[in-house]
Amino acid sequence: MFDNKRGSVKSGVTNFTICVIASLIYCLGVNFFILPGGLYSGGFTGIAQLLSLLSVGTPLEPYNIRGVLYFLMNIPIVILGWRVLGGKPMIKAGFTIILESALMSLLPIPKEPIISDALTNTIVGGFFEGIGSGLLYIGFGSGGGTDIIGIVMSQKFRSLTVGKVSLAVNIVVYAVCAIVFNPEVAVYSIIAAFVCSLIIDKIHLQNRAVTVNIFTNKEQEIGDWIRDNINRSATIFTGTGVYSGAERKLLISVMSEYEYHRLKHALAELDPSAFANVYPSAAVLGDFEKRLS
Repeated sequence: MFDNKRGSVKSGVTNFTICVIASLIYCLGVNFFILPGGLYSGGFTGIAQLLSLLSVGTPLEPYNIRGVLYFLMNIPIVILGWRVLGGKPMIKAGFTIILESALMSLLPIPKEPIISDALTNTIVGGFFEGIGSGLLYIGFGSGGGTDIIGIVMSQKFRSLTVGKVSLAVNIVVYAVCAIVFNPEVAVYSIIAAFVCSLIIDKIHLQNRAVTVNIFTNKEQEIGDWIRDNINRSATIFTGTGVYSGAERKLLISVMSEYEYHRLKHALAELDPSAFANVYPSAAVLGDFEKRLS
């Protein structure tokens, strides 16, 4: 039999391992491609890059202080997240923030771009950032910054999403890049951010909501599993099959695509004869919890 306690410990270790690998990939993208190419990341990473310019002409100039600035900016954000979202997601977020801050400071930054072509370097940098960020979400981690702010704001204001908050911050970052440097730097940085977003959307299943319609005669068992294992609700309807004339139950639930993949495996055991229809939810309004972990 499956041991829930051991399973949760194993899952926790796996998620932390994924977060470590994800952080390394993300920071490699920043230090090996974005920074040597003179580009700027979005979110708090980009803000840390801009703030590090203040060290020019000071004793701090020879040092890579971006990681330190990134860490300091995230301290109040983690405290806010702890109060609103609870301690569990913030423990992993804090671990990831510390790790990424250290990697940003310790990983070497090539003096010249590894890839000479500016556009190719931009795409590769965005690709690495996207893979790292996407894997981080799979491990139920968070790099802090706009991720946590977006989750907190979406809990308070239903019209806001993580994507909207991130977009607002990035507009400011890239507008500053265009003014302080030149439009070319801003354009290439936006291309990198766009590539990063595309990769994240392909990987981050927790961010995509789906509606699941399940035709079954074991509606109570499946409903209980949904409630107890992924902490979602469901609604049960009664219907009649056109061909058989037999009464069947229709169970409807909205969940993330990641949660659906868990349910799919459970359905094979709970009711192998169940018929499920799954389709993307264009929008989810009302009391639908957006989860960081």
